[in-house]
Amino acid sequence: MRIGTRLVIVIAAGLAVAAPACAEIIQKPAMSVSAKDGRFAGYSAALPLDLSTDTEKVALTVKTAGTLENPTYDFDLNLTQKPDDGRIGQRALAVGASWNDREARLRSSMSKMFGFGLLPRANYVRVSMDMDASQAIAVPGKIPVARANIRSSLTLEGRPIGSIALGGGSTGEEGIDLSLTRPFDIPAEFTVSLRGVNDDRQQWRLQDARAMVKLVKASW
Repeated sequence: MRIGTRLVIVIAAGLAVAAPACAEIIQKPAMSVSAKDGRFAGYSAALPLDLSTDTEKVALTVKTAGTLENPTYDFDLNLTQKPDDGRIGQRALAVGASWNDREARLRSSMSKMFGFGLLPRANYVRVSMDMDASQAIAVPGKIPVARANIRSSLTLEGRPIGSIALGGGSTGEEGIDLSLTRPFDIPAEFTVSLRGVNDDRQQWRLQDARAMVKLVKASW
């Protein structure tokens, strides 16, 4: 029996014993199985936990999925500051990880809201940073792949106006994203994305450029 499988069994047994005392912590679990040609093909089991405090909303989700021979273990931790009359800005933090016999992956996200003007709850700038890193376990000595993205978005009178994002990583995928949301009362979001790479022949070159339009629900 794998160490990860034993750990899941021990956690499940402990939660079962402490179920009466943790009724408010343990949320409704999600389980599913899949079959192909009448045979068992895979499973997914997730257990969400509510660890919230008076000032923070804390959600932890433990998940295992895949097959019995090659499972993937995953956990996600999300912390969000609860609304408070004394605090205008809101911060959020998310950390997650997954691993199996082939790859281990780590991800994180941080964001902070800054209110301004006479209506700081309706006028604000939100700054966020997302990071992602992965390491191939099946290929010893391979360099880990890491990426980071910084995004800033503007909201006026409770309405999103636009955002700008800068990103890069160990693979040289530098890029910039520009987006405008519902300009001039048009129910659409316009995004321009430019991606580049570094190579041995050129210091930087444009690899991908695209423009996207996404309809946004208006008042119906």
